[in-house]
Amino acid sequence: MTRRTLLVVASVVTVALAVALGIALWPSRDAWASSCTGEIAPSRQSAEVRNAARAIQSAARGASAGIAMVDLTGCTDVAGANSSSLFPSASVVKLLIALDSLAGKGSDPAGLERMLSASDDKVASELWTANGGADIVRRMSERIGLQHTRPPARPGRWGETLTSAADVARIYQYISAKLPRERRITLTDALSSAPRTAADGFDQYFGIPTGLSGREWAIKQGWGSTDDRMVLNTTGMVSGKHNYVVVVLSSWPKGTSWPTATQAVTKAVTELQGLAGSSALA
Repeated sequence: MTRRTLLVVASVVTVALAVALGIALWPSRDAWASSCTGEIAPSRQSAEVRNAARAIQSAARGASAGIAMVDLTGCTDVAGANSSSLFPSASVVKLLIALDSLAGKGSDPAGLERMLSASDDKVASELWTANGGADIVRRMSERIGLQHTRPPARPGRWGETLTSAADVARIYQYISAKLPRERRITLTDALSSAPRTAADGFDQYFGIPTGLSGREWAIKQGWGSTDDRMVLNTTGMVSGKHNYVVVVLSSWPKGTSWPTATQAVTKAVTELQGLAGSSALA
């Protein structure tokens, strides 16, 4: 047997053993990692963020928005508007449900992927019940250092968790800089593969995916309604010259059409393109 043949055989055996033992020979892509561990308060006003807020407020009487944008690469505040105001999280709270599940034992990777990418409510409800409900929000708020986030007033209504744009930005900052690498990859792979149509049939491609089309993103969207309001949230990390967190939370009067709300949120995100330099997200 020649030396070349021996090397080929050895390589094949190595790969076979690695597969059998579940060992990764090549590192997974970790595109959203950062070293941004410092405290950031996204509150600096700018013409772009004012225009973004106006895009929502002008679309329906009584509509409101909370906006935050953070530069993860430079670890700096880019801009914010009403970033400490509270909004219902809708499915954005699934980020906390997933983080809490990964920190515990026996998490189901396939279930987490469905909950985050397709926004599967069934998985979220199962994990919410199994892991302590409101205690999930309390645990993760303490661990991450969230300043405004509160559990829902009504047990089981996880989508009524209250949060702020600044706190959602802190969640993504935590994922990018403090979460162990394998957990981060599990989350961001799911967030990066969100399909257009969610598990409940809603079109998820509003806000970031459409307003910042052509860029890589890792998103968690949210939509739904409370007793008297409608909720539409677009949140995530977006690539450009730097990696950024973009958060737009919005609340709408009951009776507002979903197309009106989704178009306004997408327009708001588009207004943010010029921030942090003339082509920060270009």
